[in-house]
Amino acid sequence: MLEMLEEKMRIEVPFLPPVEYSLNSRCSWAEKHKAGKVYHDAAFYCCVDARNRGYREGLTFPLVKAKLNLTVVFAEPRLRDQDNLLARFKPGLDAVVDSGLVLDDDVEHLEIGGVEVIVDPERAPLTIIELDEIKKLEGDK
Repeated sequence: MLEMLEEKMRIEVPFLPPVEYSLNSRCSWAEKHKAGKVYHDAAFYCCVDARNRGYREGLTFPLVKAKLNLTVVFAEPRLRDQDNLLARFKPGLDAVVDSGLVLDDDVEHLEIGGVEVIVDPERAPLTIIELDEIKKLEGDK
């Protein structure tokens, strides 16, 4: 199936995804829920702002099929595990869907691209979400 990337959106959330969602976390469900709600709400409002700016630029939402790339900006250089960063981003991913940017976060509608780590003490903490709309080329089934 031939597909092409159409529109690109960049959303910046001024927080890091919650550590409580890491695959290595051993916190209680209540701590996990509380941390997830705080991050979800922050990401949600950043996504709603991006969606509203997109409407002004002539974009239509929700995106039926999109590719998501994630960049996490940390202040200190340490080894980071991409699996854990993606797991930590689950409340942010839910916020992308809840804000109406993407139709759903299943494999049919959302493709997860790369997870990148940047060390920049001046910009940290920061999560950068890039969404690329994927459109099927005409003639494709």
